[in-house]
Amino acid sequence: MNDIPGDQNRDDRLDLLRAQRTYYGRAKHLQTAFLILALVLPWVGVFWSVEYPEIRPKVALASIVLLLLEIGLATGLQRDWVKTAARIQEQFDTEIFQLPWNQLVVGSKVAPEIIRSVTRKPITAKKRKDLEDWYEHCVGSVPLPFGRLVCQRTNVAYDMEVRKTFAWGLLITAIGMVVFLIYHHGFQEGISFADLLLTVLVPYMPFAAFVLREYRRQYDTVESLTTLKSEVDKLWAKAVKIPDAAELRQDSRNLQDAIYRNRTSNPLVYDWVYWLMRKLNEDSARHAVETLVAEVKRSLTPAKEVQ
Repeated sequence: MNDIPGDQNRDDRLDLLRAQRTYYGRAKHLQTAFLILALVLPWVGVFWSVEYPEIRPKVALASIVLLLLEIGLATGLQRDWVKTAARIQEQFDTEIFQLPWNQLVVGSKVAPEIIRSVTRKPITAKKRKDLEDWYEHCVGSVPLPFGRLVCQRTNVAYDMEVRKTFAWGLLITAIGMVVFLIYHHGFQEGISFADLLLTVLVPYMPFAAFVLREYRRQYDTVESLTTLKSEVDKLWAKAVKIPDAAELRQDSRNLQDAIYRNRTSNPLVYDWVYWLMRKLNEDSARHAVETLVAEVKRSLTPAKEVQ
């Protein structure tokens, strides 16, 4: 009924996914480097400042510099890499969904030289297996307007629970860490408040700022995705009831614009978080896709079938 299952596994399509992952990977690696430094500084202040009290102001200064670098430099680089990754993913989606490119919203496509620069090495069998079948095969058994809409719904719904879990995990970790550090240094070591400020609280600022920002951004993203998912469900109900191919194509193009905008502003989630929840997420996504495909097959009649 449509070519999405086979088209998505073409070599040039897999190169787009490889490039997309490369740019997301760069952004995540930069965030990881900052996060490691933000975690190390408070522990240095706690465990070394007792024996070497002269390092306390140096650790505090390093923490302030790290926070400023993260705000002034790292955030901008991450945003640029995320936008590039989102544009590459947009190219992948629009090509296999057979949707026109929206220059006004997305801008120009990523240059083929850039794609080639990060996909020059031959793809390994493991990586190919990871990238193949990006969307479920059963979407190919329904007309294209429905198949693309099912895939778009998957893009919206897939990582909502992952983001909720990640946000709460960050917040709990941050609270537990600061409580332990204050208890260990403030109560067990019995240092003064001024020393506690220099040794624990100031070095802890970069990590605390990261956690609070990410927690809020993750939940803002979940709220945005929840709203977007409700709009997708409305489109789906209309599509099943009145399956007009031209109207469905325009609805999908408008929906794709919203998905792209979300991708460019979504905060990052580490790959290991996805890996921990991958089996549950993929099972839920597969069940949802199969349910929607079955609904389309039941609803379509010769008189209503989309050409």
